[in-house]
Parts: sequence; structure tokens; C-alpha cells
Amino acid sequence: MGTSTKRRIGRYLIIGCAGILIGLILIGFTGQFLAVGDSFALFRPQAGVLLLPCAAILLYMRARYLALVTLAIAAVAVGSIATSFAAPPKACDGPCLTLYQKNLMRRAWPRYSLADDIIASDAQIVTLQEVSSHNREYMSNLFEHYPEKVICEFRPEQNVAILTTLPIVEGSGFCLKGHGLVGLQVKAPDGSLVWIVSIHLKWPFPYDQSTQSRIIAERIAKLDGPVLIAGDFNMVPWGASVRRIAAAADNQSFGAVLNTHNLGSWHLPLPIDNLLFPKGTTGTVELRPFMGSDHFGKFARFRLD
Repeated sequence: MGTSTKRRIGRYLIIGCAGILIGLILIGFTGQFLAVGDSFALFRPQAGVLLLPCAAILLYMRARYLALVTLAIAAVAVGSIATSFAAPPKACDGPCLTLYQKNLMRRAWPRYSLADDIIASDAQIVTLQEVSSHNREYMSNLFEHYPEKVICEFRPEQNVAILTTLPIVEGSGFCLKGHGLVGLQVKAPDGSLVWIVSIHLKWPFPYDQSTQSRIIAERIAKLDGPVLIAGDFNMVPWGASVRRIAAAADNQSFGAVLNTHNLGSWHLPLPIDNLLFPKGTTGTVELRPFMGSDHFGKFARFRLD
């Protein structure tokens, strides 16, 4: 095989790889219209990063136009993810609200250490997913500790819940049974009224996350006043399902985008447990250990501006 033939094959291979990565990225932007788009959006960071060496190789091979197109699409992919990041953490000054978000995992051990960790955090608000009879039994001290609570049926033994020490607005609680949404309005220490919402989305396409997120977004859009949204979205912050729900409350992703599932890793993170807070919110978010679950917890200390 001659040198020119090898170069030609190498050129086609690089162009083919770049084409596949570009296709993944472009399909991943269709989530607002096509349910399958969010499934591809999961891989947008990796596809965007891998396009960079492709662009460099194409430039070396003097395919300048293809290199520039590849580089531009890589920049769009990475840039679109950057916008999902909240502003750099800024410590909460003055009176702060605290929220602990956790998917409990319906049947898991240990339970006692997790319940103790949530109680020890002194969180004023706790948003939970996969609340089961198993969890209610072995974490009874947690549910007894919080005077106000609302639990909504989702899937069998996978309910969504909110626990709080804040006074609730009588009659404000609501539940979208079977849709993974529960909410209520509380009175913050400064006297303002704030909605709290706990969410558990289904998996993305071929599962029905897209339709579910639209139903949830429609309900959240009807809430009057600031809304704190937390939950297991089974979707990354830049996915259309998450952005649709955030837009319904005029919120944005809060805190650093970090892996929150045990199947994720540094090279394929799964930041699927998200906090969507009002724009301008300041504060910090820290990850809490698995403690028997397959999800990290998130503890936020913040102030609504």
C-alpha cells in the first residue's frame, strides 16, 4: 500500500470520526423537539472534547475548512455546557437557607447513618426521591425529626417527598400523582414566601422523560413567587428536560456540575441530581456521601437575592 493511499485512508478515518462526533452533538441539541435528543445530550461534553484533536489533525492534513467547521462545532458544544454552570460559588452572607437533596434508593443499607447525616446537617428543607416503606421504617427518626412533610406517590415504592422545619402555607401542598412531582409553599425566616419542589424524572428516551418534564413544567409555571427545585432528574443540566423545567420557574442550575451517580466517573460524569434555583441566588453546594444509596446527596447553603 502506497504512502498516498495510507494518507487518503487516514484522512477519511479522521473525517468519519469527526462526522460521527458532530452528528452526536447536533442530535443532542434537538431535545426541545425530539425526545431522543436528550439521550444524545448526555455525551455532548465528551464529543466536544474529542473534536478538538480531530480539528488539530485535520489542520495538520491541510483540510483547513473542515478543521474550522469541526473546531466551531466543538466550541458550540463546550460553550453550551458552560452556560449550564452557575456563577462561581459565593459564600452566603447573613441569614441563609439550607437544603439537603437525596435519592434514598428504595431498598438499601445502611439507613441509620444516612438519616443521621441529614438530621446533623440541620437542613431546613429536605427533598427526597425513592421514598419507600423500607426507608420509612428504617429512617423513622428522620421523618419524626421534621414537623412538616408532604409525600407524593410516583412509582411503586418510589415516592417523592419534602420535609421541612419551616412553617408551611396552609393548603399550599400539591402532588402530581404518578408524575414524580410534589410541592409546597413555606415561610422563610425573613418572612418571604418560597415554593419548594421535589422531582424525580424517568429515564430519557426510549423512556418517557420528555413528556413527563413537559407536564411538570406546566405545573411549575403556575406557581407564583420564587421556586426552589431539587431532585433526581436522570438528566444532565444542559439537557432539554432540565432546562424546560428551569425555564418554567425562570431558574438556573445552581452549584458546580459534578458527578452524582455511582455509575459516573471523571471521564463520563453523570450530574443527574440537580438544584434549580432563582437567578441571582448566592451560596455553596457540597456533595454528601452515598451512605447506602447509588446517588450522592447535595447540601446547599444559599440566599435568595
